Amino acid sequence: MQLALLFVLAAAPSTQSWQFQTDGTPRVEISNVNGSIRVEATDGDTLTVEARQEGSEAERAKFPLKVEQDGDEVVVRLCCGSCGKKNNNCNDPVSTHFTLKVPRGSSLEVATVEAPVWVSGVEGAQEVATVSGDVELKGSRGDLEVAAVGADVLLAPAAMKDTEVGTVSGDVRLKLPSGEGAEVEFSSVSGSFNGSEVLLGSRKKRFGDGAHSVEVSTVSGALEVQSNAASM
Repeated sequence: MQLALLFVLAAAPSTQSWQFQTDGTPRVEISNVNGSIRVEATDGDTLTVEARQEGSEAERAKFPLKVEQDGDEVVVRLCCGSCGKKNNNCNDPVSTHFTLKVPRGSSLEVATVEAPVWVSGVEGAQEVATVSGDVELKGSRGDLEVAAVGADVLLAPAAMKDTEVGTVSGDVRLKLPSGEGAEVEFSSVSGSFNGSEVLLGSRKKRFGDGAHSVEVSTVSGALEVQSNAASM
């Protein structure tokens, strides 16, 4: 019984937290392998990070966390081995879940492998690259750039800006804000655009006034654009 209790304690998830003061428009860089990333915009200048890591203490020690601020930049990263060295050997990493609350005017640069990304209300530019992790960006007001492999992408901006999405084996869904238009160009090897097949080519469609540029490319994936504006 005592051994079983020690095993449970050793394997219990570990939670750490950090807090930083910013100028209200920090650049936030986040990377993770195996787990999840969730970012929520809040009012004010404070940025908080919570990280929950699973596995035993010995397992977690092989994958330390780097969370630090340098001027107007905050870095949040799962490290494979020493955080001070470049190391791409991330074999069997412990599951790590990052939850951030960031100033609304933040900009994001996110890179993940096997870690889905959810972002809500962030108004700065966002760049997201993911392998085997779905992406959901809601309430954005800045430029969006997404590169995904084996992942679905959902974009629901509060205000349109120029948008670029590239996927390999993943579907893309874009919900245009009410009353806003976009010029959408879709290219694919084997995909579809709002239900119409697109093979080895591209197709353009204007929604409303077409004021903003949206470029979506897939190898084998569908694009669905939802809009209350007339399309052409």
